[in-house]
Formats: sequence, C-alpha cells, structure tokens
Amino acid sequence: MNAFTLRRRTRTLVATVAAVAALSLTACQDDELVGGGDAGQEESGSSAGQDSTTGGATGGTTGGGSDQVGDGDGTEDGEDLVEGGGQGEDGEAGDELAVIPCADQNTQVTVSPVERPINHLLLTVTNTGDERCEAFSYPLLGFENSQSTLPFVEDSVPQAVVSLEPGDSAYAGVITSAADSAEGYTSTSLSLTFMDINGNPVGELVDLPLPGGEVFVGDAAAVTYWQTEMDAALMW
Repeated sequence: MNAFTLRRRTRTLVATVAAVAALSLTACQDDELVGGGDAGQEESGSSAGQDSTTGGATGGTTGGGSDQVGDGDGTEDGEDLVEGGGQGEDGEAGDELAVIPCADQNTQVTVSPVERPINHLLLTVTNTGDERCEAFSYPLLGFENSQSTLPFVEDSVPQAVVSLEPGDSAYAGVITSAADSAEGYTSTSLSLTFMDINGNPVGELVDLPLPGGEVFVGDAAAVTYWQTEMDAALMW
C-alpha cells in the first residue's frame, strides 16, 4: 500500500466518523426536542386543566351563589308583598264587611203627614243599632192593592249614599198622587223593604200604619231616594 492510498483511506474514515457523530448529535437533539414538546404539552395541559377547573369552580359557585342570593332576596320581597297584599286585601275585606245596610233589624221607620207639599207623606228612618248603617237607594214601597212597588223620583238621587250613625235619621218623600189626579185607589196599609248595596231587598218586610188610616194613591205615586235632610225629601 503506498502513501497516497493510506491518506485517502484515512480521509474517508475521518469523514465517515464525522458523519456518524453528526447524525448521533442530531438524533439526541431531536429526542430532547420531542421530550420537551411532550413536557410542554403536559405542562400546558396541566395549566389549562387547572385554569378550567378553577374557572369552572369559581364560575359555578359564584353563579349559584348569585342565584341563591337572588332567590333569597326574591323570597323576602315576596313575603313583604304578600304581607302588604294581605293587609290590603284584609283591609278591603274589612271595609266591605263594615258596610252594614240599614234594615228592619237596626232601624225604626215612621210615616208622617205633611201640610206642604200636598198629597205627600214623609218617611223617617232612624238607626237604632250600635253601628253605622247605610241607607242605600230608596225604600221599596208597596201600598195595599198596588200591583208593584212605587217607582222612584230620578231627580232625587243624592250625591252620596246616606250613612247613619247610631241615633241619626234619614228621610224619603212619598208622593201619593198628583194634585189633579182623578184615577187611583184608596189604600189602608203600606209596606217597606230596604235595599242593600247591590239594589237587592234586604231584611224583613216592615208594615207601616198610614196617617188617618187610609190614603188615596194616584197614578203619579212615587218615592224619593233617602236624603239627609227633611226638606230635600219633600222637594218633589
């Protein structure tokens, strides 16, 4: 083997060793990169998991807490509303229950003759009870031999319902006939029934004696609404 051949082989061997060494170094670096990537992914995944868990727990608890607080506040407000509504309803119900119509059991009614105007009678109702009563509308009057109750005078409707404290009185005028009335009948008795807030008869029928024992009832006969003043009841 000559010197040229030896140097050539030596260079080839050195080049081969260098190439092998370079490949080994590259493989090691690739392994480290791959391992580092997995570790980064694991750390990233772990951090993401922790963030997700923390965020989920925090969000869930806070949201639920807010809902619970809201429900609690709503319940308290609801209780207040119920109490307020209950008081209001009770108050209204109490007011309705406190409205007592004047009727036969808590009043006394009398019939009186009057000089003016002619052909008139005066009804007086007095509260004999212990509580205020309301004289609603007008008295339902029926004369003997009449086919129906007397009609009411429309112009006599008062501005408000007449309220009677114990001992107070209200009045209604009865037109028995017109001054020039020729047709009619003679009656010897008069019956009266009170009305409630809905315009329905309330209490028992009250039989009233007529002044002089009898009265002529013409086709113009009518009755006024209950009034607080005697003069107001005799205006028509």
